Amino acid sequence: MLTCLRNTITIQSLTVTPSGGGTFSEAWTTTSTAWARVQGVAVEETRFDKIQQVEQYTIRMRKQPLSNTQRIVYLGKVLDIESVLDESQLSRMMTVKARCEI
Repeated sequence: MLTCLRNTITIQSLTVTPSGGGTFSEAWTTTSTAWARVQGVAVEETRFDKIQQVEQYTIRMRKQPLSNTQRIVYLGKVLDIESVLDESQLSRMMTVKARCEI
């Protein structure tokens, strides 16, 4: 099963640091890289009477701490994490649902 993890992904977290005078700067920093199986499909969504192109991804990877406050970079595309699905306590794998606006 692990042989199907052929794609490399980068996991990033948002870092907020005070920059003086009551302001803050935000930067995405790489937390880790991982092997995964990435499957994507392009769809159209309508929001507020506007049609936008969206790619939705299903990412299968080994379990690790991950939340929807982080993001994934895959082939230069920034994927916003929508959900993290943990199949069971016994499984070593997890599924991540993510999306990228085109």
